[in-house]
Parts: sequence; structure tokens; C-alpha cells
Amino acid sequence: MTWAYLPVLNTLLQVFATIGIGGLCGVTGVLKPDEFVPQAVRFVFYVALPCLVTKGIGVGIDFYADQNIWPYIVAFLILRAIALILAVLSVLFTNWREKRRRESIGHVAVLWLALTWISTVIMGVPISSAVFGNPKLGQKYGILAGISSFIFQLPLQLMFLECHAAEEHAGANRVHAQEQAETGKSSVNVTIQVMPDSSIVPDPPNAHNQPDGNATAIKEDDDTKWWSLVQHGEHISSARLWGKIGLRILRNPVLWGIFCGFFLSLTTAGKYLRCPSESCIEGLSWIASTLTWLGQTVSPVSLFAMGLWMHGKGARKLFSIGLLKLSMFMISKLIVVPMIMVGLANAMGLNDEQGRAAILIATLPISLASFSLGRQYQIGESDLAANVACGTLLMLPTVLLWNIALDKVGLYPITTRI
Repeated sequence: MTWAYLPVLNTLLQVFATIGIGGLCGVTGVLKPDEFVPQAVRFVFYVALPCLVTKGIGVGIDFYADQNIWPYIVAFLILRAIALILAVLSVLFTNWREKRRRESIGHVAVLWLALTWISTVIMGVPISSAVFGNPKLGQKYGILAGISSFIFQLPLQLMFLECHAAEEHAGANRVHAQEQAETGKSSVNVTIQVMPDSSIVPDPPNAHNQPDGNATAIKEDDDTKWWSLVQHGEHISSARLWGKIGLRILRNPVLWGIFCGFFLSLTTAGKYLRCPSESCIEGLSWIASTLTWLGQTVSPVSLFAMGLWMHGKGARKLFSIGLLKLSMFMISKLIVVPMIMVGLANAMGLNDEQGRAAILIATLPISLASFSLGRQYQIGESDLAANVACGTLLMLPTVLLWNIALDKVGLYPITTRI
């Protein structure tokens, strides 16, 4: 008798093989990480992922016929909200223990990314497809799990990270002003400009106004406010800051893909693209076929790029944080977060299929996009790189063990496999 989870094991090995081939291309010099990875990420983000999301939601999901869809989406929304609360409490506790403001809102963003910026599509779709033996179910649950990340988590992440960048800028200005006062020179006004990488930085950059690691601890009053997460409250109320965040969100192609998918599904226009079916318009079948064709490249291209990225970073940079810290991250992400989802699945009344999908997707590692955000805003790069790499390496035993554990306790059994 064939082991029930052999298809899952085969899919996990396929994932690792794709990552390994990417790394091998880096080792042999066939591709250069600095050249290929950014382009691959852009292709996935601007082309492949929006196509997959639009087709998956707009054509593959019928919000009027499919049962219990919204509680599944809300479960992930609540999971991300709980993780945000835990991240805030963790930073506040660290500051209270140190009796000073050691960590700020930027560290909240990093912890939140490490806990719930789950690879719901790149990893979730193929693994869910293998668990249920049905690619349509895998795509459905992977995409639905990611909706709250783009609608809820992304805007707040950008707000936190932009406030962090504004804090660093303000701290650098205070250092500059203090140096000017000590040398007797007149103070120079430093303006804030919006750079192409969408971070707030001082202009022009020089040795005096570069953000410094101790910049936010210049004033003793600020240093003792351990409960504060934003040093200068005016940053949050800044119209320019909110306008910038809103512009970034509006330019997000994945978000537009979600909106297009919802429009097609809620207006029932998507059923005319769903072929074969009674309502299918054969002359329009090329639309769904093209979206499917491009959407199918999301996982292989992303995983290949991840392998090349890992090679480019090297083991020393990927695992540069302490073993204790990394272990705490892994316990939180691979054990605590899925256990929270077990409770949420029960509270939201998810059926066996939805509950199993939600828990397994919650066990998956965070995506490479989290490291990109950390690098862009120059905070938590080492933590996020280690989370991406170690979480990915531990994915095989984690997914299998969670499946076996759920079977042993009789939670959310898989009754049918195609």
C-alpha cells in the first residue's frame, strides 16, 4: 500500500530540487545572482503572480457557490493581527527589560514579517495541491490565504517601515545639528526626498547626515521612553508619508490582480472564462489559458531564484544571527503560529479540508520578499535572511510532521484524494 503522503514528499523534493538547480547555476557561473534574481523577482511580482491571482480568484473561485470561503480568509486575517500584537508586545518587553528604548517600530515590522509573511502562493499552492491531490484546490487555498497579506498586512508593513526610515532621518539630522553646534558652524537644513527604492533618506548624503545606529538615542528623554514605538509622532500624521504609502499600494500589481479577480467573480463574469463548463464562451478561452500559462511560472521561477539567491548570500551571511535567536524564530514560525491557526480554524468553523489547508499553509516559511523589504529599509536583513533560508530547509520535515500529527489526533482528516 502506497504511503498517503508520498505525493507530498515528492512535491517537497521537487521544491528542493528546483532550489538546488538554482544554486548549482550560481556555483557553476551559468547565472549571476546580482543580475538574475532581481529580474526574476520583478517578472514574478509584475507579471506571473498577478496573472495567477486574477485567474485563481476570478475564474477558479465562485464566491456565490463555494461554501465557507470568507471564514477561511478571515482566519488568516486574524492570524496576522495576532502576530502583530505579539510583535508589539515583544518589542515593548525588550525595551522594558533594558529600561530604555532599544527597539522601535521598525523592529515590530521585522518580527511581523518573520511570523506571518508566509509564502502562501509560491510554496502554498504546490504543497496544498499535493496534499489534496487536486491542483485547483491547491491554487484556491494558497491564493485565498494570501489575500489578507496584501490588503491588510502590506499597508501596515509599509507604514511601519517608512516611519522607521523617517526616524533614522530625524536621528541623523539631530547628530548633524549637534556636530554643527559643537564645531560652531551654522546648522544646515536637510530635506527629505523620495528615492526610487521608496525609502525616506536624507539628501544630500554625506558623512554628517547618514543614519547612525545610535542616532535615536541622542536625547536622554527619548532614550528612557521604553514604551514608545515611534520616536516622533509627527511622522505617522505626515500627509506626505501617507501619500507615499498609498501610492506604493496603488502601484502594487498583485493588489490589482486581487481586485480584478474579485470583480470577475462577484460580477459572475468569470464563469464565461471557465472552460469547459456550460457557461463557457469558447472564443474567450484564450484569456484564462494565458493567465494560467503565465501563472504556472510563479513557483518554479521563484524557487529557482531563491536557490541562486542563497548561493549569492553564502552560508555565513544567511546564518549570521545567533543559534538561540534563530531557534526562537523557528519555534515561533513553525510551531506556535500553526498552533494558533488550529485554534482559529476551530473558532471560525472551517471544515476538514479548509482547516487542514489553513494549518499547513501556516507552517510554511516566509517568502523572499520579506528579505527584500528588510534590505530596502536597512533593518533586520540578517534576521529575515536566516528566517527565509532556515524555514525553507526545515519545510520538508515540518509539513510532513504536521500532517502526521493532525492525523494522529484526528483533526481535519483528508477524506478524499483525487
